[in-house]
Amino acid sequence: MSSGATIRPRGTSRPVNRDVSPTDGTATDLLAPAPAADEAVPRPRRAGLHAAEVTQTVLVGLTLALIFRAFFIEPFVIPTGSMSPTLLGAHATQRCADCGWQYDFCPLSAGGATFELPPRVICPNCRAHLRPEPDRTPPRAGDRILVEKWPVSLGLPLQRWDVVVFREPITLQQHFIKRLVGLPGEAVEIIDGDVYIDGAIARKPPHVQEGLWQDVYDQSHVPRPGTPAAQLARWIAPDNTADGEGWHGLDTRVIRYHSRGGARRLCFTPADRDYFEDFSPHNRGTADNVVRDVRISFELTPLADGELVCEIVRGPLRLQARVRTGAGASLELVDRRDGAIAWSALVARPSVVLKPGQPVAVEVAYVDRRAYVRLERQTQFDTGADLDRIDLPVEAAPQPVGVTLLAGDFACELRRLRIDRDVYYTRTRETRRALPGEPFQLEADEYFVLGDNSADSHDGREWAASPGWTAVGVRPGVVAGGQIVGRAVFVYLPALLPMDSQGRWHIPNLGQVRWIR
Repeated sequence: MSSGATIRPRGTSRPVNRDVSPTDGTATDLLAPAPAADEAVPRPRRAGLHAAEVTQTVLVGLTLALIFRAFFIEPFVIPTGSMSPTLLGAHATQRCADCGWQYDFCPLSAGGATFELPPRVICPNCRAHLRPEPDRTPPRAGDRILVEKWPVSLGLPLQRWDVVVFREPITLQQHFIKRLVGLPGEAVEIIDGDVYIDGAIARKPPHVQEGLWQDVYDQSHVPRPGTPAAQLARWIAPDNTADGEGWHGLDTRVIRYHSRGGARRLCFTPADRDYFEDFSPHNRGTADNVVRDVRISFELTPLADGELVCEIVRGPLRLQARVRTGAGASLELVDRRDGAIAWSALVARPSVVLKPGQPVAVEVAYVDRRAYVRLERQTQFDTGADLDRIDLPVEAAPQPVGVTLLAGDFACELRRLRIDRDVYYTRTRETRRALPGEPFQLEADEYFVLGDNSADSHDGREWAASPGWTAVGVRPGVVAGGQIVGRAVFVYLPALLPMDSQGRWHIPNLGQVRWIR
């Protein structure tokens, strides 16, 4: 389970691995309360006695800080990108010259004074290629995080999808950070990018899923006219009429629709296939896996009474979510193999009602064999585990997902139109376990972990047998309970923001201080 070269943080000789590194802790001096106004002020003490008290106070403070760090909270720093975009290691930040999208990417190498930029980076939004300039691309350190240790010390159970820090079992010096997906006694399998536990899909809770969505395309960052990226179509309107009825403004931030009748489609049909693959700017490309768990979101402003349909086609299922003025929404899933309705629901008393002239935030998603519809962040429908009863065979050559908006006699405007994709746990050339049809069985006190940047994460799928690990009773591919340090909970100091193009001065990036999901 080698993870590459180790680094040594300042002020310590402890080696730390490529995934996560402990940082130096600090102690705060303890201050004695000032005497009340009516108290007698004691006579000055001798200098030797005063120095002894100060020394004692400092030692007590340091002791308490060390105890707190050992048993409650410990800070670490992330050096690499195996957990990106959830947690960032050493990286650089670029703003796309074509669409204005700001994104992070990993260097070819980083460590000490070395920070080697790749020859090109690709914008994850418009797919424009950019050659980073070293003089204008300052390096940025990894996120600094807090790890909660007391639940592990008390023997409290860990939860699936927790982000955990653990040690290699021989010297207990090197630290790793991954997402926990398999618990003791479970059988873990990875199918079509999703995690299956004992034969059933493991659905991510909403707060975890929210942090794992990754951008596919954001219409708010449409490429500027005349740029190379602007030459590629993303949204197309095949049903527009010659007299101007249909969808307009497809190359602007606001898309408008007007028609007196007939179903007219707006289809996300990008010329670049990468849009539907597990592309990541952190890896400078794609692992060639088709990702079909997607979310479409936008702000809908009806200009007249009518209806808008959001459609997602994924394999044999067609999902149709309808939102109509004067009413709420409905959701229907159709099995395209026989036309049967697999799931349907209608809101009798909607919590959100569409009215002409009033914008409403709409979100429709299919993820982890689950579909949901939200209006103004309020869930209107959620299939939960109902789709588990449908036989959805694994496709040998899966086709990209289809995303379409349909409207008839209606007038409306769309803003903040965006498509996101789910994390995809991929199969690499080194993958040895948890393959489709080959569940990996965990024993007592064994856990299975994965990195969020699956295409560039050395984790439980790949770890080879190690004589040293075998000698201490740890099987390859698992993390023993005694190795786990704690749960990563908070990014207290994200990568510092450079104040100039050379990165000579930095300020804290307080906007990225966040809880870890």
